[in-house]
Amino acid sequence: MRAMFFVGAASAVAILGGCGPASKAGGCKDQIEPGDLVITEVFADSKAPPGGSGTDAGKEWFEVYNATGRPVDLEGLVLVNGRPDGSKQKEHTITQQTIAPDQHLTLGNATVDTLPAYIDYGFGPDLGDFFNTDGGKLVLRCGDRVIDDAEYQMVNEGHSRQLTAAQAPDYTLNDDQMNWCEAADTEFETGNFGTPGADNDCTPVVFGQCSDGGTMRDAILPMPGQLVITEVMPSPAGDDNTQEWFEAKATAAFDLNGLGLDRAGDTAMPSVIESADCIHVNAGDYVVFAKSTDTTLNGGLPAAAIKGTFKFSMVGGSLTAPGDVAIVAAGAVIDSVTYTKSTTGKALQLDPDLVDPAANDEESNFCDATRAYGPGGTGTPGELNDQCMLMPPAGQCSAGGVNRPIVTPAPGSLVVTEFLANPAGTGTDATQEWFEIANVGAAAFDLNGLGLKGNATTVNLVQSADCKPVAAGGFALFAHTADPTMNAMLPAVDATFTFALAQSNGSISVLDGATVLDTVTWTTGIAEGASKQLDPDLTTTTSNDLPASFCTGAAPYGDLTNKGTPKAANVQCP
Repeated sequence: MRAMFFVGAASAVAILGGCGPASKAGGCKDQIEPGDLVITEVFADSKAPPGGSGTDAGKEWFEVYNATGRPVDLEGLVLVNGRPDGSKQKEHTITQQTIAPDQHLTLGNATVDTLPAYIDYGFGPDLGDFFNTDGGKLVLRCGDRVIDDAEYQMVNEGHSRQLTAAQAPDYTLNDDQMNWCEAADTEFETGNFGTPGADNDCTPVVFGQCSDGGTMRDAILPMPGQLVITEVMPSPAGDDNTQEWFEAKATAAFDLNGLGLDRAGDTAMPSVIESADCIHVNAGDYVVFAKSTDTTLNGGLPAAAIKGTFKFSMVGGSLTAPGDVAIVAAGAVIDSVTYTKSTTGKALQLDPDLVDPAANDEESNFCDATRAYGPGGTGTPGELNDQCMLMPPAGQCSAGGVNRPIVTPAPGSLVVTEFLANPAGTGTDATQEWFEIANVGAAAFDLNGLGLKGNATTVNLVQSADCKPVAAGGFALFAHTADPTMNAMLPAVDATFTFALAQSNGSISVLDGATVLDTVTWTTGIAEGASKQLDPDLTTTTSNDLPASFCTGAAPYGDLTNKGTPKAANVQCP
């Protein structure tokens, strides 16, 4: 609702001259206290209609809200416009005007005889031009007492700056520019957007927070592994610039606000999902991230499934230049996939039986989509993927294209021999932790089907179409990510895990179903940037139960930021 009050002709001289009466209320006729009036919207740069004048005379305005719950007589209220530092100030004193309770009043630089319908009170040219660059500041005063003030920044032609609609107007709320946003939804005049005299209609994006049904709350970010990338379309049938996309499945309830969409293989910053409203997903939901939300341009993607957009270009992938996509949040990798080939017009789909953040690291667990979704090609964006027809039967794996039974490790043949629980640097734990196992038996065994477990109850299964054999005397390496640019240039990673390695009172277990094949535990003594290595003379499942059997890694590896011998024989302990 808007309060419509027009200054009369008898007051025209007072409007232009700017002289208000003195009173016992500090210059104002009414008793107005700080916070009773709130500046809620500023329109500083009008956009002229096609063929019209570009002048802002009579078109600039700002809006004030009455937060008292009673009518307030504004006679004597001083309006001030100047720079944020207090320079270049100009003033106008209101003569006759009342603002109704819980209502908005629009004050503009028009004169009495030229008031547009959306301006309630005209102060003429008294405040000068509003500042279009470098910001300005509006002040409401009763004498020397400030009732409210607010800066206006980032002025864009034809768009007002609005105080957030997520909370009731408050004179402390408008002190922070993070609580302001640009009007874009309501066109009050041709080519000009804002809500003069009415409730604001935009809600700014506040970092780390979002509006849930009108109530601001902290956004809930997913943990690593709770959003699993299940499908990628790097080579659409049409325009790569508008039709590329990828899909992920949520395994828990959380918000997408603040997530970054990225490629590990480029230098650009992630495309961050920003929304004033909480973009909430539940466990089991499929979400699509696309280059465009326009269904006429993006190849016919389902509009309801698109929850974010990205700017980077996906690549088709090859052995020498693999393609990749990643979802990141707060410095951690939530999930990522890498691929070395793709078919034009066909999405790469993860087999629906292998929706796991470790299983999607295996390219062999993906296959070409066969179901058409639109002119963009084949795939199932926002839906359960179709079964990959070439996956080995349960209990079997592929060895060079030939299916055979999975070979599980014999008791005592799999030994955890080294781990890095405290990588060097800040924020590196989520990408650079790793551990190693050795096959000390007389025959090869497969990693496929084994479970990996840390302190938490989470068990990451090694799920792959390939057998992933470890030869007798060989080693296997497990890490948070297989991408060498993120894991400090580790050797080839055999499988990934999502649980964190604790720096004290930690453990690592490898399981075959419910059977524990080996476990190592530690209490303290984890040096930063150095692994804990099992002495090569003590490589048994019983010797590695003793802390004294381990020593600190000393040889730099990879990018030389950490020390250890990942996927290689350990150095003799002193």
